[in-house]
Amino acid sequence: MIRIEHQLPGDMPGHHYQFYSYHFGAPDAGGPHVYLQAGLHADELPGVLLLHRLRQRLAALEEAGRVRGRVTLVPMANPVGMAQHWQGQHHGRFAAGSGENFNRHYPDLSAHAAQLLQREEMTVKQALLTALAALPGDTLLQRLRHSLFTLALPADYVLDVHCDSEAVLHLYANHRHADAVAGLAGWLQAEASLLCDEAGGMSFDDAIVQNWRRLEAGLGLSLAIPFAATVELRGVADVSDTLAAGDEAGLLGWLTGIGVISGAAGNAPAPPRAATPLAAVECVTAPQGGVLVYQADYGQWLPAGSQLGYVLDPHSGAHTPLLNRHAGYYFARVAGRLVNAGTEVAYLAGEAALRSGMLLSA
Repeated sequence: MIRIEHQLPGDMPGHHYQFYSYHFGAPDAGGPHVYLQAGLHADELPGVLLLHRLRQRLAALEEAGRVRGRVTLVPMANPVGMAQHWQGQHHGRFAAGSGENFNRHYPDLSAHAAQLLQREEMTVKQALLTALAALPGDTLLQRLRHSLFTLALPADYVLDVHCDSEAVLHLYANHRHADAVAGLAGWLQAEASLLCDEAGGMSFDDAIVQNWRRLEAGLGLSLAIPFAATVELRGVADVSDTLAAGDEAGLLGWLTGIGVISGAAGNAPAPPRAATPLAAVECVTAPQGGVLVYQADYGQWLPAGSQLGYVLDPHSGAHTPLLNRHAGYYFARVAGRLVNAGTEVAYLAGEAALRSGMLLSA
């Protein structure tokens, strides 16, 4: 195992941050290269625990000579967000200065990369990395994004590990990787897999795929686009050795199955549910402001018109029902119980498209 420290100069004199990447396998190994990161949203910690455990296991496997490919691991990817605390509360989803989501606005390198490929002998990955290196890194947030993207672009498989507010384990990925998603969902027993052509917002994993897709379209070629997915490890409170041990076993099975680790993985278990379109997710909103009281548990299929709960007006005592309009698998909900009218509070994975354009929440 090689540990590399990545320095990030801050936006003010005397300020700097660092994070660490861990590298397994020989640089010239013939097997696949996998990149895994956690904590990009710094207040989402189940993945940080999982990748800490995976790092220890990979070190032992490498010592035993069983790492056939390459693995790059970043267990705590966002030191900037980790440091954002106000009045006893941690805020790790948005950058304090700009308000930007740490998991949005990754760069589109495709136009510059296409120019490089048309005039020089290089691989697509080399062209994308060269285009990335040419971008300005004027702000701390840009430097963080560029550093993480530089680590991920050479990989054949990219997993960005997050969690939701309260949720079952679920995945986001591109529809052209449906078979690969089914394998990962089987090993992790993900209860929902949400696929799209483009999610909008250039989140980390989607930006990996979109750069290749746009380059493919621009060059008129068919490219072997790397598999990239977001893994949502249940909810923010699901930081547990028991859960992490099961997820670690699932990831090790997946890594063995794709040829990164030697050994007999066996067939991938069947995923609990078939993949569905991300555009078919219904985002249920609070019908009024007040205290949110859930009544239906997430992790189940609900017919249209089911009462997920109600919103209480403590002054009048009125209970306004919280209803879904479409049938779907109830996979996630927000943890906060004080809501404004129009706040997205619950999410159901249906089968027919309901939305278009920007498919991810803020």
